[in-house]
Amino acid sequence: MSNTNSNSTEVITANLLRFAGYGLLLLAFSNFADALIPSKFGQDATWEFSTLGKLVGISPVPIIGLILVFYGESTYRSALGKNILKFLSWLSLLLSILFAVMLLIGISAVIRINSENAAKASFAMSQQLEQFKTAKENLKNTNDVNLVRAAEFIEKRSPNIKLNKNNPTELRNQLNSEIVKNENDIKAKVEEGQARASRQLIKQAAKWYFEAIVSAFVLFGIWHQTKWARTNSRRKKKISKVPTNLSDIASTPTFDTETSESKSEDL
Repeated sequence: MSNTNSNSTEVITANLLRFAGYGLLLLAFSNFADALIPSKFGQDATWEFSTLGKLVGISPVPIIGLILVFYGESTYRSALGKNILKFLSWLSLLLSILFAVMLLIGISAVIRINSENAAKASFAMSQQLEQFKTAKENLKNTNDVNLVRAAEFIEKRSPNIKLNKNNPTELRNQLNSEIVKNENDIKAKVEEGQARASRQLIKQAAKWYFEAIVSAFVLFGIWHQTKWARTNSRRKKKISKVPTNLSDIASTPTFDTETSESKSEDL
């Protein structure tokens, strides 16, 4: 009676775990479809990189789901359930390959994103420098009256700046120094911003690359450890040909018994 209750409890536990596993796999499939559809591979490097992040973010869901589904191996399973296990075993290998491929795509995406960021920063800096160049030319060609007006305007916007409006030559030098100073500040800010964005990108990429490698390795391990699910039917055929207990061994004809029986028949 206790053995029956124990077996019943094991069946219920196994079914609950497997049911939860199938549910997690369905949720993972939904998230994978949301991340990959519509696809923009080869078109948008930012989309490729963010997709890698989404996939590695939900990678524990299919991993846990597969482990729960494979719980108990072939025990208490129908023929359909065993075929599903075989499919899921190959699916774990497919997912492992997917994460490996996404890792390579992610590396390419980061290189392209970094190049695009550098190009944008360079374009923004060139526009700023062009404005400063125009300001320097205007400073050289403007007359003293306009120069004083420009100095008064600058002092209103920046009270901390003190300009000598009584000496046009010195005023021109002061304004030119301010332009050069602002130009250098803009260069430093653009370069600092580009370096900060590059560091943040590399930091995020390293995290997602590591998670993709771990996910691919774990999924490959699941595929490798579930060889029994892929070869279950063949194992059963082989095992059925081999005696499984002492009574079968005793009833199995041997060479000696066969020869003795043939001799008795001849007699």
